[in-house]
Amino acid sequence: NAIINKGGEQASSNASASTKKKKGKKNKQPIFAGNTDGRYKTNAGTIHGQHAKLAYDICAWCGKAQESEELMKCSRCENIFYCSSVCQKAAYPEHKLVCWKLKEDKKNSKKERKAAKKGDFSISEASGTGSFFLEYHPGPRGFSILNYSGELRGGEEPGQFFATDAAEEGAKRLLGPKFPMFCRTLREESLKMAGTLKRLEMFTSVDELNAIDQFLLSCGPLEDIQRAKERLPYVLHQINISGLKPDGTIPNIGDITVRGYNLNALEWASRRGNFEIAEWLATDSRTKVMLNRSDSAPVAWACYTNRVELARMLVKRGTDSHATYSSVFDHKPPAHLAGENGQLLAVKFLIEECGHDIHECDTDGQDIRVSLRRNNKVWASSPGCIAVDDYAKSKGVLGEMSTTNKKAKDAVRNKTEQSSDNKLAAALRQLEIAGGREEDANDDDDSDEDEADPGDYLNELLAVADARYDLGQYSKAASIYYRAYHVAMHKGSCINDPAIFPIAHKMIQSFTKTGKESDMKWAHGMAQQNCNMPGHPAYIQEDLKEVERIMTKKAMKVERFGMGM
Repeated sequence: NAIINKGGEQASSNASASTKKKKGKKNKQPIFAGNTDGRYKTNAGTIHGQHAKLAYDICAWCGKAQESEELMKCSRCENIFYCSSVCQKAAYPEHKLVCWKLKEDKKNSKKERKAAKKGDFSISEASGTGSFFLEYHPGPRGFSILNYSGELRGGEEPGQFFATDAAEEGAKRLLGPKFPMFCRTLREESLKMAGTLKRLEMFTSVDELNAIDQFLLSCGPLEDIQRAKERLPYVLHQINISGLKPDGTIPNIGDITVRGYNLNALEWASRRGNFEIAEWLATDSRTKVMLNRSDSAPVAWACYTNRVELARMLVKRGTDSHATYSSVFDHKPPAHLAGENGQLLAVKFLIEECGHDIHECDTDGQDIRVSLRRNNKVWASSPGCIAVDDYAKSKGVLGEMSTTNKKAKDAVRNKTEQSSDNKLAAALRQLEIAGGREEDANDDDDSDEDEADPGDYLNELLAVADARYDLGQYSKAASIYYRAYHVAMHKGSCINDPAIFPIAHKMIQSFTKTGKESDMKWAHGMAQQNCNMPGHPAYIQEDLKEVERIMTKKAMKVERFGMGM
């Protein structure tokens, strides 16, 4: 552990860096004052107070504040400061574990600052359903990449592509004679990625992206509220012309999410800490619907990155602070999400201001302390996570898989297993009360002539079909949807009544999922029939494409024809 001092002499030391003694002062035995920020974290300082001390004003071991003289720093990582060599040697056993990482962080931060001057940056983020990566290089010679991992939008294929035709033209101008070779590489890489859930898109300017991507990126990493406001009308127009959603509900701005990553605009702005954009989205009459969606958790994402003021604003606007869903790492409680990221202030905000239960368990029956240790092994020993663990411990959280937690875990598992069965049982009871039946009465010789009109219990019939679909009983679900489809056609005022298309979609999906060739042919025929109806929504076209893709994969003959079966 030889260290080269400033004068060039070699000295033997157990410390990670040389420190220069201050003249006229004797070294005293240092007492650790709990300055964990100085021991572990880079010296970015704080903006939470006008007169707050920065890390380079405080000794990383004894916590002594240096008012007039500069402290000495570790000569290796140049990120940790001490008031004397005695404190530096006392801190060494712990500091040596992170010294190399701090050095690497500083080296990387220099590159980032240099890139930031040109506007370059890269980000990588993940949720419970997928991930997103952006490498952004603006300017006339810039070439940027969007990388999506997870469920793609309807009709999209995995692989490497230009984001739009405009992006392809921009790349053509930029690459010149190298463009054909670049395109060949894209095709080769796309073939390798077939069957995955990854999609890469290239562009040379944000203006080359479609309006939806521009809107989402402007609310998220690009933080461009002006562009977001300009693109919003185009996004709303795309929503309006898309028709009903497959479940028959009317789509809104909250249904526009990042591919794979699945965060909507308000969630992304909250996670990135874009206060002005989040406040605009939360107050604009066209977008504030995102505040209270069941599949949206902006407060949880704001707390995940310690944006407490932003989270407080959202709660005042009426957002449910308890909201969580699959993208929040499988319905993780917001306090757990913040705790695993070491965000003590956010955890305190949720517990003390929003009334969250510090003893709440996740879907695996883990309390916040167990969740922190098991799900965040890399950073569990960081100061923030240690502080969260200490706080939870002070509140009486056990931090172990207790009997109570095991019972909670079993209860959650049983509830999940029973929910679908209960849904079917409840749907069958409601159908019986309405005077209906699953089977077509015409197929039963002993049917009652006075049986209720199927049109009077259509909703109850569809509820039974939905429950059977959720249980994986696709053949039964398909036959019920088929029956409901014809009931809806006769009940409506015209043959292409908009109410039939959501039923048609579910019917086509059910026939497709059985995997039988005969059912695939029925699905294909019904998809074509509905595509020939005026006013059919876009998702019916997507259904037809999906059925034909599966038929081609199964080596089935695909024939297009007109109306009828």
